[in-house]
Amino acid sequence: MVLGDGVVALDGSTGEELWHYRVESGGVGPVRSTPGGQEIMLTVPGDGVNAVVLLDAGTGELIAEHETAQEEGADRTTAVTSEVRVVPPAQSEGAVEAYSLLEGEPAWTYEPPEREGSAGVIVEDVFRAGETVVVTAAYNDGTEEGAAIDQGMLVVGLDGETGETLWEVEQEFTADMRRVPEYEVSPSEEVLFLGVGAEERHEFLLDPATGEEIAGEAYRDRGDRHPVGLLDDGYVDMAVDDDEPTAEYWYTSFQGEQMAHLEAPARPGEESLDPGLALEEGLLRLDYLSDLSRDRGPVDAEFVAWGSDETHVIPADLTANEEWWIQPEGSAMSDADAPVMVSVPGAIVVTEENNGPWTVVGLN
Repeated sequence: MVLGDGVVALDGSTGEELWHYRVESGGVGPVRSTPGGQEIMLTVPGDGVNAVVLLDAGTGELIAEHETAQEEGADRTTAVTSEVRVVPPAQSEGAVEAYSLLEGEPAWTYEPPEREGSAGVIVEDVFRAGETVVVTAAYNDGTEEGAAIDQGMLVVGLDGETGETLWEVEQEFTADMRRVPEYEVSPSEEVLFLGVGAEERHEFLLDPATGEEIAGEAYRDRGDRHPVGLLDDGYVDMAVDDDEPTAEYWYTSFQGEQMAHLEAPARPGEESLDPGLALEEGLLRLDYLSDLSRDRGPVDAEFVAWGSDETHVIPADLTANEEWWIQPEGSAMSDADAPVMVSVPGAIVVTEENNGPWTVVGLN
């Protein structure tokens, strides 16, 4: 957990504090883990320089610490592999840069190649799937929105240690609005879903380590159902039946076989709530709005196992946070502050959507 003056590590199963790391002043910047969660990288902002700190995730032992110039973007790090931290370009156009976790020295750079007839290639996101660094980029012909725009998606997988290009996916299309690549990574980081377009959709399922296509597809029934989440062998989507009212969830393999199905009572404000967290065992979702006013109320975690219609309710008391909520009341124009779930080793943590001095609850 990131605190105002450092970080604290908790045992996921018990919530017991394992270790903490404090800074004298200024707080900490982004905190990220290496693949497998063996090390933790955090940034400590300074006057003209940032410190990058690498800790052993199990013990909190200091592995490495070094200062970096602000232009090296330690506070903009979006991906960390076992060897490097990776920083996207500051202005979207330019090179992706990687720096050694141990020494802080530049390791490699990658700049998306220009495309003939385009107005420039914009880096949209940089993330990792295992030891692969994935760069998503978009380009277009410069046409103003409202007319047909010739544009494209470029997604590249890079070796985290060397920056070598492992694979590349490019898809050109035409739409009257600029579109950027959508992506989702499965829990084990073995499946990468890519999508782009609007009326004309282009979607890909890939092994992020090799770029090889995975047979099948995800989220087949977008017209009638809403995506919930990708799993390692399929996906979960859902639909709300206003007549019942119920929420139905389907677990479908990438090859189109229905693997499981469940129904749960619709929650107040169901259409605007996060659909929940798809798990191999079932579905976990949060119920937190009052029936009529849609104001923030008590938080209950609801779990329904695949193949069952029985909802198990687990109180997740976050009322201690009430005095710091920004918007406890809902309206027709905006929603009340929402709790969120974060999956960590050994538990699902329920916390608040915004930063603050929160009490959190661990579910296991």
